[in-house]
Amino acid sequence: MISRNTDNFTGYVIQGEEKIYFHAQDKVFNFMTEGVGIFAELSKSVMKSPDHFLYGYSTDGYQIALYTGYDERKISANYKLRPGIYLVSTANLCSYDMSKMQAIEFVGGTLNNLYQQTQIITKYDEEGKCYIKTYPALKKEYSIKIKNIECKLILKNMPSENSPSIMNLIVRYEFPKEMSLKTIKLTYNVLMKICRFMTNRENVGFDEVRLYQIDDETGKWFKFADGFLDYQYDNFTNKKYQQNILFDDIDECIANLHSVMSADTEGTATYLFDFYADNDKDYNILSDDKIKNICSSIECELDFVTDLKDDENTNLADLIKSVKAVIKQHRKSDKKLEDKTYDMIFNSISHWGMANSRKIYLLYKKQDYYMKILSEKAKLSCTEEGIAAFVKYRNDITHGRYRTLDSVIAETAYALMALVYCCFLLRMGIKDDKLKLLFETNRIAS
Repeated sequence: MISRNTDNFTGYVIQGEEKIYFHAQDKVFNFMTEGVGIFAELSKSVMKSPDHFLYGYSTDGYQIALYTGYDERKISANYKLRPGIYLVSTANLCSYDMSKMQAIEFVGGTLNNLYQQTQIITKYDEEGKCYIKTYPALKKEYSIKIKNIECKLILKNMPSENSPSIMNLIVRYEFPKEMSLKTIKLTYNVLMKICRFMTNRENVGFDEVRLYQIDDETGKWFKFADGFLDYQYDNFTNKKYQQNILFDDIDECIANLHSVMSADTEGTATYLFDFYADNDKDYNILSDDKIKNICSSIECELDFVTDLKDDENTNLADLIKSVKAVIKQHRKSDKKLEDKTYDMIFNSISHWGMANSRKIYLLYKKQDYYMKILSEKAKLSCTEEGIAAFVKYRNDITHGRYRTLDSVIAETAYALMALVYCCFLLRMGIKDDKLKLLFETNRIAS
């Protein structure tokens, strides 16, 4: 429970021996520079933040840290900073090293609907003449990596301080050593991606963020700061746990999810989910941009499949062989072209392959077991003709040609969203029985 004012307050950040004052309101920090009128506009300061955070104090003595994303920022009169993340210490009579942390907790919010809330048992104690509530305990631990950072992931629950009848899910990351505050941004981004994946919604978030260090004398954990996040949307998704992918469903995938969703492999495909609904109301709205994103996501999954068997592959290989023979013969003739032209032609041939619509259909048939469940339970399916129409629609709108969205393309789009989820989860290592259950309970791409 946060009792101090952390949303509308004043304070300053420290730059060497200089104090630069601000007024914070609604997660926007308004900085004030020296001078008045035109002289204020001419007066500029450089705020340096080598670890992407600015440090200072609120006027009531709490330590603060503001995320900037840059090593330095130039500020002038009426400079505004919307940090996205800022920290406020838990006490104003203690001095903390605000530049380091060793554990971070994300509490409640969307997380509460990512595990099955077991009913709280209330019994009357005859001896004590009172009611006693029994809370179902949850604690799971995983060894994971975020990028190349090894850490321990802990899932646990705890009664909410605001409403004791509600159990908050807490996702805690413990690091083997002190980490710079930049690790907060990385960890937060990965967990947000996982929450979006599990809900198929963009508007996810947490009620609280807590930061911990280890006391050098006692060796015990202590909370030294709270984190405040700027989500830039008013509400989190209201999807209940019965509608979401749960942590229990992806228990064996947790480590892989963190690795893939934190991967920094430039130019290499890892995953693509660009079709999440902005909020619960937008799920049933299918725009041209969403069509493009669904198609891009399924094409990304195709990059990881090497066993799509089709007679056309053999016929295409024979054609390529014949064409290459003709080109080689032409290269020896009197009508020989420049070498770079032949290089270009051979490079083009190397990219010949089946039409995307055909490959998508073969991938759909490859996952026929799950797609039949989708058809039965969610009444969503698609045909080879429907996929061809969907891909043509995507190609047409990409090149500026007007098209009218029809029911075939719409149903195909939602079926392919489920196919993307199916392929990705299998690639992450989900157990067949758990994936089957997700399809049977309509919790895939819903």
